[in-house]
Amino acid sequence: MKFLRYKLLFLLLFVSIIQQAQDYTYDKKIGAESAVQVEQMIGIYQDSALTAYVNAIGQRLVNVLIDTPLEFRFFVVDMAEPNAFALPGGYIYVSRGLLSLVNDEAELACVIGHEMIHVTKRHAVKQMRKSILPGLLYIPGAVVGVFNSSLGSIINAPVSLGSELFLSNYSRKQESESDKLGIRLASQAGYNPEKLAIILTSLSEDTKRLTGEAEKRSYFSSHPFTPKRVEKIEKEIPKLQWSEKSSFADDKMSLYTKLAGMVYGQNPKQGIFEENVFKHPELNLAIPFPEEWNTINVPVAVGAKQPDGEAQLIFMIDNSGGEPDSLGKALTERLQKEYKMKPDQSKSLEINGFPAYVVSMTDATGQQPVEMQIYWLKTENILFSIMGMSYLKHSEAIANTVNSVRSLTDEEKQNISGLYLQVATANEQETMETLSIRTNNSWDTEVTVFKNGLESNAVLKEGQVLKIAVEKPYFHH
Repeated sequence: MKFLRYKLLFLLLFVSIIQQAQDYTYDKKIGAESAVQVEQMIGIYQDSALTAYVNAIGQRLVNVLIDTPLEFRFFVVDMAEPNAFALPGGYIYVSRGLLSLVNDEAELACVIGHEMIHVTKRHAVKQMRKSILPGLLYIPGAVVGVFNSSLGSIINAPVSLGSELFLSNYSRKQESESDKLGIRLASQAGYNPEKLAIILTSLSEDTKRLTGEAEKRSYFSSHPFTPKRVEKIEKEIPKLQWSEKSSFADDKMSLYTKLAGMVYGQNPKQGIFEENVFKHPELNLAIPFPEEWNTINVPVAVGAKQPDGEAQLIFMIDNSGGEPDSLGKALTERLQKEYKMKPDQSKSLEINGFPAYVVSMTDATGQQPVEMQIYWLKTENILFSIMGMSYLKHSEAIANTVNSVRSLTDEEKQNISGLYLQVATANEQETMETLSIRTNNSWDTEVTVFKNGLESNAVLKEGQVLKIAVEKPYFHH
């Protein structure tokens, strides 16, 4: 009997190990798939030195994790809003917006530690049912079959991208666990655990400043209210035993130098919106979207959505290698042959000197007729697949937008600029205002004080190091 009991125990243990291995296999699979989406929907920020710095901090934390079967990867995402998130399987992301708030390496280490705990404790996988990974474009009625198969890439275009996109709806218990174990992890790696409370407060304040609303968007869309978290963190800190180790950036000069050159706000390399006109310096392109519409710009698409959801228009890069005419005619033929559907229009166009083709059709199966407008447009640099979908009253707005696509003027090219972080050192008896004038700092005094973690009445000392944002023309940067 004893032998059987041991055999049974061994079997249960073996099954448990197998299940755990399977669990992590699932995590890695989901993580890898979602990581591709992050790259397409948000974009990885291309700065090898900055990425190496974030990775070095991450790997220091990995080294104090007790046996993990996961291989952690650390990235900077090309996102202006302050944010950090993790995907199952070990993918950790921090945004440019978050890095612009960091005034001590330990702050960053604590945030990364927090996200790593979400991964090791499998919080996202446990919350999968509530997951808010990107919603895909919703196509009503009979049109689905036709366009889903022939234009899959367009159908899967992202149409609503908040910065909260890749955050799971963690429970309060999971958040508390990640705070508690995240600061323990950071402290074991030699970082000051008190800094998590500081960066969380900065994140909360920055979100309020950006949106005009307290904790509505970004990092806080799925995280508990900050003051409560800070309170809990402060109770945990006395329980930790730790000793400080030297940081990779052990003073402000060293830290800010690592951040120097990073884009702040919109990244002109990815195209920028000036009000509702999209301008892309590399593609030499301007697209004026309807004024009141909500715009979106991600690596794989640029587009806009009517505020009530009655219309949407997406431009995507088409790598098929085809020409507008041949692609448009092929779709028309397919609609007629396979679906016995005759488009309302199927014709060649010229749009501001660019060859184009339009196929449009109406789907009357829903409560209101919906018009689909499919365009191919070949500019001097790129082929676009364009899809507009709307109730009939917005059809004209979509057609007008597509017909307004044009090259940038020389003046527009010269005027495209970006903000870039720089390091500034205060002179004797210098005020924040005079320092800003001398260094061409684009941030106002309030923002500069906030971004540097200073008190509002702070007096500058000679030699004091600050981070500032300087505007530079894109084509001269």
